[in-house]
Amino acid sequence: MKKAGEKIMEKEISILNCGGRVMKKLFVFITALSLGLFFSCSKEDAVTGEPETQKGKVVFRATTEPATKTALEQDGSSYKVVWQNGDRITVVDGASNVGVYSTTSTTTRADFTFESGTEATTPNYKAFYPATMYNSGTPTLPATQNYAEGNISGSPMYSESGTESLAFKNICGIIRLNVSTTLSGKKVRKIILSADQGMSGAITNAATLAADGYVATVSGTAGVTLDCGESGVSIGSTATPFHFSVPANTYTGLEITVITTDGLSQTRTLKSGKSIVVGRSSLAGISLSFNDIMLVIDLTESNDEVTIPAGVNAKLIGSNINRSVIIEGGGSTVYLDNATMSKINVQDDAIIELTGTNAINSSYNNPIDIKEGSTVTFRGDGTINLYAYYCSGAIACENNNANIVIEGGTLNLVAGAGAIHAISAGGLTISGGTVSTSGNIYAEKDVTISGGEVNAIGGAQGIYVNGGDLLITGGTIVAEQTEGLSWGSGPNALVAGIVVNTKDGGGAEGGNLTISGGTVNAIGHIGPGIGSVWTRSGWSYSSWTKSIVISGGTVTASTEASDFGAIHYSGFGNATRCDVITITEGITKLTLIKGATAAKMFSSGDVSATFTVDGKDMTGYLTDPASVDWTFDHIQRTVSTTTNENDTWTFTKK
Repeated sequence: MKKAGEKIMEKEISILNCGGRVMKKLFVFITALSLGLFFSCSKEDAVTGEPETQKGKVVFRATTEPATKTALEQDGSSYKVVWQNGDRITVVDGASNVGVYSTTSTTTRADFTFESGTEATTPNYKAFYPATMYNSGTPTLPATQNYAEGNISGSPMYSESGTESLAFKNICGIIRLNVSTTLSGKKVRKIILSADQGMSGAITNAATLAADGYVATVSGTAGVTLDCGESGVSIGSTATPFHFSVPANTYTGLEITVITTDGLSQTRTLKSGKSIVVGRSSLAGISLSFNDIMLVIDLTESNDEVTIPAGVNAKLIGSNINRSVIIEGGGSTVYLDNATMSKINVQDDAIIELTGTNAINSSYNNPIDIKEGSTVTFRGDGTINLYAYYCSGAIACENNNANIVIEGGTLNLVAGAGAIHAISAGGLTISGGTVSTSGNIYAEKDVTISGGEVNAIGGAQGIYVNGGDLLITGGTIVAEQTEGLSWGSGPNALVAGIVVNTKDGGGAEGGNLTISGGTVNAIGHIGPGIGSVWTRSGWSYSSWTKSIVISGGTVTASTEASDFGAIHYSGFGNATRCDVITITEGITKLTLIKGATAAKMFSSGDVSATFTVDGKDMTGYLTDPASVDWTFDHIQRTVSTTTNENDTWTFTKK
């Protein structure tokens, strides 16, 4: 009996003496054995071994630093750092060869084999992940990233090495946006981030990434969009995380826009003075409750009336003079972005934000109608042109019992044929923007002007307050009657708290006119520049302007009327009266101008009132101030000596 060793030796000899068929079987056996040995140690090699060379081709072994967030696979309170099957890198060698390499591994260390381009075989090596970041020789952070559940998809990394072992490091940080909502059935289609600092674009320090501590920088202010796919990502009361890869930086002016699959959107802006700090290879978290929504509405799509539900924000775009809009309000914001329509009906509190140039042209309807009890605020940096015909006004409040607030924007309001007013309001507050009217500004409650520019030109009055107070503390105001008016039109350009000119004896108690700042130019043609409503003898005298106080700012008043002065502080024919007119030394400049036919600078009509300048009673001799010798410390008089030329009285501090 032969020994086992001898038997094996004989078999080997016989195989060697055999023909090609036996040799082929031996080759298959040895290959299978070799593969078996490779697979048995492949897991170990992926962790600790050296890169393999397959058929003369270089295989790059890639590792990541422990903090690198190539993937955020949660494991308890920590995050595993793993490569993903299908990951690709671009490798550039010392001979400028550029090759794309891919892996099928899902491990902390992965082998990347050549896929396309030109093989990189000459050290030193520069490697970029993901492969697309290399961008034809211009390393670039992409403007669009793809959503990955619980992950950051393709967080940019970079490696430099003299061997085929590549130790990748993150060149960016991560912003995690935790989005929740109380709305049902909402799915996020995409999220857009932008700031005063760039988040995407060409890497300006690509050649020195390693020397710069692997911190990528980009120029400009381009933002980044996270694409969540057509089907979207569901959000609910429990926050859903969305991850963005952005350069390490301190971000100011951060703006976040969330857009849902059903076309709603919300934009949030970081408060002024606040910032978000993102470090390299670190994570900064932001939480956002998506409860404010917006309807991206094109008015050209149909002629059907548009209804914006209460509490829903909306943007109106496109031009359609046949389409009207109902804003249910509830505090919602409606953006007019270069839009044209036939009418806006506001039913509750709302904000109208103006962008670009917008227009409403209505016949027999108020272009903007505001329901009683509501407050509508205009703001923005755009323009709206309103044309009113045969209606109450370009902007009209129901029963003059709603409030208009103007904080910004440019409002051009035309009261055309048959239109009663340009603005017909309850209360009116103007703190910014520009308001220009053809036709008067009328209000039945308090009016406050603290800023902005107001050009109220046209109609019997420029600004007419019936029953409330008019307070001007700032801004630039021109209030002018339409030139060429007849007596029946009413006389005053700038008035406060006066009755409507009717013969029925009705009306409300008057209010106070106070100018304590700003620049005011009040121009009367058939009546005074500043004063009480003039009414004919026998008309109602139950109402009056309680007081006219000029205590600050720069004020000019003028008249061309022979029966009135530039400032008229009492009634005519015992019809209305002003209890007191006061001018204090706080005034910067007061200029009174009477036209060639005007008789007086001040006039009181048939009823006297108390008139003081810096506390001194002027009542006795200011009916015709041409005879008065002005000797007060803070008042100066300049009178033209040329016949038929305007006399000008200027009150200035000496």
